Amino acid sequence: MLLDYDVALEDDFQQFIKQIPAPVRALLDSADPVARHQRQAVYTLFGIPGRPATMTPLVEALAMVSTLDTPSFAPTPTINDLALSKAHAYASQYLLQQFIRTVSHTTMLPPANRHELLTAAQSLPLANLNRLRLNFNQRERIADFLKDTKDRPAKLTSLSGYLATSLAGLDPAICGLARAIGESVGIVLTILTDVQVTRQIADFRERLLMGNYPLPLLFGFENDPGYFYDFFHQAHKPTADQFVATQQRVLMIGVAPALTMANELVDQARLDSQQLPTDLKKRVEQALTRLAAATAQPH
Repeated sequence: MLLDYDVALEDDFQQFIKQIPAPVRALLDSADPVARHQRQAVYTLFGIPGRPATMTPLVEALAMVSTLDTPSFAPTPTINDLALSKAHAYASQYLLQQFIRTVSHTTMLPPANRHELLTAAQSLPLANLNRLRLNFNQRERIADFLKDTKDRPAKLTSLSGYLATSLAGLDPAICGLARAIGESVGIVLTILTDVQVTRQIADFRERLLMGNYPLPLLFGFENDPGYFYDFFHQAHKPTADQFVATQQRVLMIGVAPALTMANELVDQARLDSQQLPTDLKKRVEQALTRLAAATAQPH
């Protein structure tokens, strides 16, 4: 883990899971613990320990809404796959309604903050729909990647920072800064994950087959469009050797610009952090220094 998280947040999350009805709970094995701990790390950066255990897992409920009703599917789904996708959709609806009910009735957040959280929750299904459309677009662009990342994974990290500062009773301007920094951190973490995916041939191949292209591949498209047009427009499925050759091409021309973009986002977050209170600014700057090291170009 690049960023540290308060293990008490994971305890709160596990207690939250235990209270979910068994049919829904049985479907939650798709939840990504690494992504969850990253969001908990953002919450830890901005939060005050000891907030109510019923409130700290709120963003994780939204994350499960998004991951349960995922905007991807197997290339050749079975009847069992189709039935499971329906079950996931119903479970996702349940969790979204639970989130809305909890936020709407809590007295621990000001009305304006409740409104922001509810508005964000409303936007997630639309973001998943847009991602599903991108999965069928063989010419997804870097701008599409940035919008999708802001609308889905980075929105969740931004809300983690926003929820933490809101529950801490901080000034609305500070809550807004936490949200902006959380978004930048979320995009950086997504880019770093995409770089790691690109370096592992099995993961790289799977992402290509799903149509969910990692950012280095999109930079590859931009820097060598002819090569990638030919690869994706073959009459037959690419061979294993062709996947490896394409991976190597992406590693050569796509990873460096992806890491440069991540580093620029860290710099933007640093600028935003200058407006934070002193103690909070120090914590955030330490975390950003660790992220900057991870985005450094390999020698």
